[in-house]
Amino acid sequence: MAKNKKGKNDGLKYKLFFILSGFFIIILFSVFIYKFFFLAQYGKSAKRYISPEKLSRTALKVALYKKHPVKSLTGFFEKTLKDLDIPRRNIIVQHIVLSVKAPVNRQNDLKDISIDFSKYNVLISEGLDFNLIKNIFKGEFKKYIIPSKRPLSYYLYAVKHNSICLYFYYKSRLFLKAVFIVKGQDNSGFNSVKQYVDSPKIALDIDDVGYDMSPINSLISLRTPITFAIFPYAPFSKQIDLMLHKAGYETIMHTPMEPVNTALFPGDGALFISMNKKEIRNKILTDISRLPFIDGANNHEGSLFTSDKEKICDSISVFKKRGLFFMDSLTDSNSFAYRCALKKGLPSAQRDVFIDDKPSVRYIKNQIKDAASLANIFKRVIVIGHPRQDTVAALMKEIPELKKEGYFFVPLCEFLR
Repeated sequence: MAKNKKGKNDGLKYKLFFILSGFFIIILFSVFIYKFFFLAQYGKSAKRYISPEKLSRTALKVALYKKHPVKSLTGFFEKTLKDLDIPRRNIIVQHIVLSVKAPVNRQNDLKDISIDFSKYNVLISEGLDFNLIKNIFKGEFKKYIIPSKRPLSYYLYAVKHNSICLYFYYKSRLFLKAVFIVKGQDNSGFNSVKQYVDSPKIALDIDDVGYDMSPINSLISLRTPITFAIFPYAPFSKQIDLMLHKAGYETIMHTPMEPVNTALFPGDGALFISMNKKEIRNKILTDISRLPFIDGANNHEGSLFTSDKEKICDSISVFKKRGLFFMDSLTDSNSFAYRCALKKGLPSAQRDVFIDDKPSVRYIKNQIKDAASLANIFKRVIVIGHPRQDTVAALMKEIPELKKEGYFFVPLCEFLR
């Protein structure tokens, strides 16, 4: 009896196995039939149910993108400059390959960064409104470049004194830069593109702005393009930011960052390496909200923070999302700030000379002369000073003299890469 009972149980198991197997095979076969026969036959008709408006929008994007791919942006520039009635002799187009060497650093992962892009130097007359240029590029840009997931971006920095700078990026690669230069405005303009290219140019950045109005008023009386780096929380920061904006000066946020000497407090709104990514982002956004007219940012102190690759790169990402350039004050030779900005596709620059790291008018004048010598050799130099009595006195004397000798002062944006 036991054997018969066991045989019946085995028979039931086999039947159940075959039933389940058959059921599974039927499901697979049904999926196969649906996928390869039903969808092939009727799937395409689903497109008929897309709204005509959406379909026409898609078709328009595809047509425009094929007609005006990224590489044809130079053609767009040619046409736009012609529409602005700018003579061809006032335009120099250069194809540039820059090899940017990192500062001294022993870490193995640092390599030279190569940047390959086209550059337009465009001379425009004093009467041509900057807003006209800006509006043309803002309005017409989308008609010529229709990327799928916004891989193409541009940064525009307008300075009333003598320039507009445009930087175009595809993904994270700079591929076109345009500098519009005003002809003969005040004492800061240029009479020809050749003069601009051949002349020694100085970008002067004044840090630590916001505690005193008097030195700022003295410097702007020189009617010279100067970049002012403003503390986010100083007593007169907001007032100075608005005043300089109305006067057409380039302003940046002087961002406090942790120094190597951790016993020193860098200032309100500072970034510390103990902060996580979210804390860094929130701190920067809060700081930026206090200075609505800034064009970029640089670091105050930060010898420790900028040499921490992860932390400074997190910061650079925030500045990029807000459309601000970054200038590395280079308070430490191990700084990653400049290289990180370049790798992330953010227009950036790096300080060449501190003119007032010693409180002496004579020393400051000698530093200014050294900076002028570098400008003679490389045609460009970035100088950092501070709104101190000795510094202002030296600049009030030396800037007019340098202009007479053929040196030109330009906004920092003209030296961004």
